[in-house]
Amino acid sequence: MKQNCAIPSDTPPLRHTSKHRLAGLQGPDVLILGGGVNGVATLRDLALNGVSCVLIDPHDFCQGASSASSRMAHGGLRYLEGREFRLVAESARERNRLIAHAGHLVKPLEIVVPLEHLLGGFARAVLRFLGFARLSGPLSLAALEGALRLYEAFGRREHPLPNHKTVLRRAHFPKGLRPQTRAVAAYFDGQITQPEGLMFEMLGEAMGQGPQIAALNHVNWHKDGDAIVVTDRFDRTQYRITPKVIVNATGAWIDDVNVKLGGQTQYLRGVKGAHLVLDHAALHQRMAGRAFYFDDGTGRMIITLPVGENILVGTTEVETKDAEDRGISETEIAYLLRAIDGLFTDIAVDRSHIVSMTTGIRPLRDGGGSATSAARDHALEEDRFSGCAAPVLSLVGGKWTTFRAFGEEAADRVLKHLGRRREVSTAQRTYPGAAPFARDAMTTSKDITTRLIARYGALAQEVAPLCTGQGSAPLAGAPSYCRGEIIWAIRARAACCIEDLVLRRTQLSLGHGLQRETLYDLAEILAQETGRDPKDLALEITAVLEDPRLMGTRAQLQENVA
Repeated sequence: MKQNCAIPSDTPPLRHTSKHRLAGLQGPDVLILGGGVNGVATLRDLALNGVSCVLIDPHDFCQGASSASSRMAHGGLRYLEGREFRLVAESARERNRLIAHAGHLVKPLEIVVPLEHLLGGFARAVLRFLGFARLSGPLSLAALEGALRLYEAFGRREHPLPNHKTVLRRAHFPKGLRPQTRAVAAYFDGQITQPEGLMFEMLGEAMGQGPQIAALNHVNWHKDGDAIVVTDRFDRTQYRITPKVIVNATGAWIDDVNVKLGGQTQYLRGVKGAHLVLDHAALHQRMAGRAFYFDDGTGRMIITLPVGENILVGTTEVETKDAEDRGISETEIAYLLRAIDGLFTDIAVDRSHIVSMTTGIRPLRDGGGSATSAARDHALEEDRFSGCAAPVLSLVGGKWTTFRAFGEEAADRVLKHLGRRREVSTAQRTYPGAAPFARDAMTTSKDITTRLIARYGALAQEVAPLCTGQGSAPLAGAPSYCRGEIIWAIRARAACCIEDLVLRRTQLSLGHGLQRETLYDLAEILAQETGRDPKDLALEITAVLEDPRLMGTRAQLQENVA
């Protein structure tokens, strides 16, 4: 018999608050379409500057490419070869700021680069750097040394990371590297341990600025004259809003959304990227908390890094024109497995180690060349569409590391349209979870307190009251999570569906893999908290069990054996 989850709370749920505010915001200054990291960063910046703003998303917050990143805050070392100096400088600065101001979720990460060439490929790298070649050659120590010196110079202005080191003696190499390895370099970037958590902190901070801010996921919308009609997916409640400025931050859907707004644009080049999540104790131990950035054998670089008890391996680059494409092909899986299996000669990796996978479409700027060489910089495009009174700003491109700067750029353009001046900067602003707090004041058990602080930082104080008594009961099949945490994710972070909880509010798809009994617990709590029909939630459970992104290939292999 399950324990009752009906735990009282004095704070109304986020969706309830947003719907109440939407009903009173018929004419907000700004409508943001898209709840990914760029849209939420823009919302946060505008909210802090007193602008009335509504953000909506037809899916969930932090879906799409925002939930399928490499979990790195990095300056973009490989972008130097393509002469994207502005992007690298901005990325290095923003990486350092994240480590300084969101240290509970963003940590320095040592990255090890095994090298099989001391000089080979250097000439071609120089030619590409000078603009005379489109393809790079194999990575050499000479080219990497030069790039790292420039890379570190870009990141030296604010909160600099340690300088790189180079090792030439094989006795000092990490054990098991291929015999062809002639040198090993190690440098530092940043790792975002919970990207979704950081984004929800920004969303919560924006909502905390007052009743002029609303954010609602799982809605449909359509244009009706100068108004946007928003319909809640679950209770079919409608809201009619007429914004002064529209921000299109829908990522892979940007061009499609502009069509709905009455325009025709071709800003995007969709490039899908997949990552594998591995449960492999020997590989995890060998990596010893470090990432490895290595040649896949063809001159293309692969990144693999520890994520909790798991290993993340990525990424692929597959062009697609379908913004809804979330499939991961057997070719992509085989490619990544082959690459990671070749990193250490004495550690084998196969399909049985895959507990989950991620995939997302990078909304790169349209242009020529290969997907690998495509520009990674972001651009802010402005349009006036026939039949749409509000100007439309499209946030094209961008990546996790530069979200704050991109949101600031978009907010500055919005403020200019509104005839207002910036009052608050986010450049040196501490994220909510990094604020000081009194751990001793928390009334949860020692184990739960430790877990909550690791996941939420200072926000653990908000979660803790729900994680005592009945709320302290562990989830079936996932004892490192308690039921109160799930209730908080639903109330404070607007989780509405099973997938919302598994992929974007928790890390249940990591560890040893997602368990069937855990899904039943999640469905029960969702039904009690949201009033959703258990039959609909049962269909969602079936969809999750059939989704290799969530269940990995290990579950398929086990079913085949059974």
